[in-house]
Amino acid sequence: MRVPALRRGFAALAALLLTAGAVAQVMPGLGLSRGRKAAAPPSDSASVVQVSLGVPTTPVPPGEDFVITIDLTIDPGWHIWVHETQSRALPGTAVFENAIFTTLSLQSGPGGLQLVGTQWPQPHTAKADVGEGPADYAVYEGSGRIFARLQAPSIEGAIEGTLTLSVQACNATNCIAPSDLELPLRIQVKAGAAAPPPPTGFDASTLVGQGGSAATPGADAEIRFDFFGAEFKVDPRGFGLLLVLLVAFVGGALLNFTPCVLPVIPLKIMSLSAAAGDRSRCLRLGAVMSAGVVFFWLGLGALVGGISGFTAANQLFQYPAFTIALGAFIAVMAVGMAGLFSVNLPQWVHGIEASHETPGGSFVMGLMTAVLSTPCTAPLMGAAAGWAASSGSLATVLGVFGTIGAGMASPYLLLSAFPQMARRMPRSGPASDLVKQVMGLLLLAAAAFFVGAGINGLLPTPSSAHWWVVGAIGAAAGVWLGWRTFRITPRWAPRAVFGGLGAVVLAVSLGVTGSLARDSGRIAWIPYSAEALQREQAAGRVVVLDFTAEWCLNCKALEHAVLDTDRVADAIRQADGAAIKVDITSRRSDGWDLLHRFDRVSIPLLVVQRADGTIILRSDAYTADQVVTALRQARTP
Repeated sequence: MRVPALRRGFAALAALLLTAGAVAQVMPGLGLSRGRKAAAPPSDSASVVQVSLGVPTTPVPPGEDFVITIDLTIDPGWHIWVHETQSRALPGTAVFENAIFTTLSLQSGPGGLQLVGTQWPQPHTAKADVGEGPADYAVYEGSGRIFARLQAPSIEGAIEGTLTLSVQACNATNCIAPSDLELPLRIQVKAGAAAPPPPTGFDASTLVGQGGSAATPGADAEIRFDFFGAEFKVDPRGFGLLLVLLVAFVGGALLNFTPCVLPVIPLKIMSLSAAAGDRSRCLRLGAVMSAGVVFFWLGLGALVGGISGFTAANQLFQYPAFTIALGAFIAVMAVGMAGLFSVNLPQWVHGIEASHETPGGSFVMGLMTAVLSTPCTAPLMGAAAGWAASSGSLATVLGVFGTIGAGMASPYLLLSAFPQMARRMPRSGPASDLVKQVMGLLLLAAAAFFVGAGINGLLPTPSSAHWWVVGAIGAAAGVWLGWRTFRITPRWAPRAVFGGLGAVVLAVSLGVTGSLARDSGRIAWIPYSAEALQREQAAGRVVVLDFTAEWCLNCKALEHAVLDTDRVADAIRQADGAAIKVDITSRRSDGWDLLHRFDRVSIPLLVVQRADGTIILRSDAYTADQVVTALRQARTP
């Protein structure tokens, strides 16, 4: 955005008059003592303002957004006016209408680079009298950093442009002529390249567009995701947005089939079965539980869309205090649900106890069910949530996250609307008690999982020891199910079915624990660091990035079912690949920034790329065939 020539001429004339002494002491108190003899001022603002440009050193994908930096250094005793939006928005400061505000513009050829928005430095406040009486004004002084978000063109190749930073500098006695500081830039655009991560300190929520309004970058970017070999590309504009919401809904519904949520479903079916004789009450309880599920996801969307730095659907597990407290809460509920002890609680506690068929209990169970689902982020959901989080629009984030919640809540609402589907569940008696006890034990295993994940967040190196506790409790649930079935019924049919189910639970608990608690050694994993990734790329090696965490059950399942196999391990060796494990169990992990680089806000995620950064595979639901094929393609120039 260029300043009009007339206005620029007025500023230059004013600067000459000020220099000649026609207007003395225009800005007293901005840094120089009154009465001190000042040296002759520089001829223009470029003499006292230095700038340096920082651009991505790796290729940028066509049509994608990326961030560049402009570092400002202003000579001592000098200041420049802030961007006009800051001047008008900063509380307690006046606006000098004749100021030459700092602006940034971009010149590029047709179909070239586009300036999406700018994040301006934190302004300083200085007192001055510019002819309207003493007042506080916003200025930039010293050093600062400008972040500019650009959008690459859809064509490949070397793309050039010129950024122009327009500034006017002033000191305590005068202002000098404004200057246009030109910064040539050159960006390499390449299909398949990974989007460069934003520099430290960048905050998309503070972007200001060319017209002075908040910028919303990325809201119309194409969404790409892979689902066990099926590739999808969705343009979220127009009717494409409906498809994005459908993907979010299906992803939310799939959350109910993850191991995190399965222990809760029989309990809710039993509560609906108890209320099946009263259709309206059954529907009411189901609706309240569904509201609890949707409420949690809307709250999570509000965090993602409204809090700077909170961008991940499962980022809550970065905070050990939250994870440990959640585990303790689930443990208390699980023990009470299984009937292992009886405690006289205050009456108000029973009003929200999830094991009671009450509206309060149903709402709490909905919340708990949604919280339990977050470590098991479903396939399809990650791409939609990632696009929403990067859109810059709170309404978009709430719409997508609310749709995820609606998808997850849909089975419970369906069961409550058709209560005859739940009538076959036992409502009371030994069979009902056994179901509650087994589900309570499985929830207790979930509690041990959350507490262990929280403790891992406090450790410098994550440990898998807590999986033995989880497995032991799960095994106890299987043993209890089989033994109690033989005690409460003499019939061989239920003994065979539920005794066999208990044996399966026992075997799975011990088998899964043995797999998760130890490393098979098939793959020589390299712990992620930016230096390690750059070293392997510089060596010309194919890179396999596995994003994981101790609290991510889906990650563990994919690692042991797909990656930790002889076939995939052999393919990595044949491709001379570097297998890098990006563990984001802790909030201190640098892996979160790398995750955002690949347009994701949740895990699991696997990325296979060539040494030059070209992405061959990026998926949160992958098969061994896909990984092996991607490795073969990656080693081919």
